[in-house]
Amino acid sequence: MDRKRFLGYGAAALAGSVMPGMKGEGSVAALSGTEEIDNEQRGNHMDMIRESFTYRKIDLHNHINESSRSAALIDESCERLGINWTACSNLRGRTPEQMREHNDVVLDAMRQYPNRILGSCYVNPGFMKESLEEIDRCVDQGMVMVGEQYHSYKINDPVYYPIIEKCIDRKVPLMMHAAATIGNWRPQFWRHGDNPMSTSNGEDFIDVSERYPEAMVICGHVGGGGDWEHMISMLREAPTIYMGTSGSVCDDRMIDMAVEYLGADRVMYSTDVNYENSVGKIMDADLTDEERKKIFFDNFNNLLKPAGNNVN
Repeated sequence: MDRKRFLGYGAAALAGSVMPGMKGEGSVAALSGTEEIDNEQRGNHMDMIRESFTYRKIDLHNHINESSRSAALIDESCERLGINWTACSNLRGRTPEQMREHNDVVLDAMRQYPNRILGSCYVNPGFMKESLEEIDRCVDQGMVMVGEQYHSYKINDPVYYPIIEKCIDRKVPLMMHAAATIGNWRPQFWRHGDNPMSTSNGEDFIDVSERYPEAMVICGHVGGGGDWEHMISMLREAPTIYMGTSGSVCDDRMIDMAVEYLGADRVMYSTDVNYENSVGKIMDADLTDEERKKIFFDNFNNLLKPAGNNVN
């Protein structure tokens, strides 16, 4: 089976083989929509899974809570997919009190799993004074980045300028939720309860790249919805912006195009809680061994070095 056929079965094979609560072969058939997968195909799937374990991985984009996405479940899922480190945030905080409360959930998870979970600080720029203080509090306690920031404001809204400047001062990356909410895609976002008018698009990252070229800003996920080809094309004009690979969308050639247009040094592995397809889409892409090493581990680890937060 060549790599392009992987998308037909690959996520299902990964899920059936390695995710918690799933039992091998039956799950593969159920998830792929087929009753049988011949032994040769199954062997090729397993070869790809085994190959993925040869790469060290840092996931820059994950989310945690105290129930369905608990620290224990995250640790187990990462173990089964060969994800060494994962940077987690908690998006539930809106008021200053909630921000602190839910960032404390992340800090507690970091203490429970110090060799697995990295911390990401979530803030609400609508409370600027409290947000800047919260970034300092979280970074002082070991968090390695800010974000995922969500779609209350676009990344180039002036309300974000002090947040970006704080990240520059603390030498930590900032990750922003993004989606290409253009054309016929826009009504889809309204129907799903998202606000496309305040969701960051490629053009918004161009503006930030020009205003703050020294900032380490990450476009949250190429597979986050909308016209991903447009998003990649726009980010080509924003040479200081990095792109995460996560999102539930895993179309063929997505990662290939990102590497072709942006270069392997600007593309970074992430799950956004989509563990199995996050690995599958990198393994499926037509990449060199060196490019996979960069995407899976080196690129994000390099962003952590200025503040001394890189992992071994």
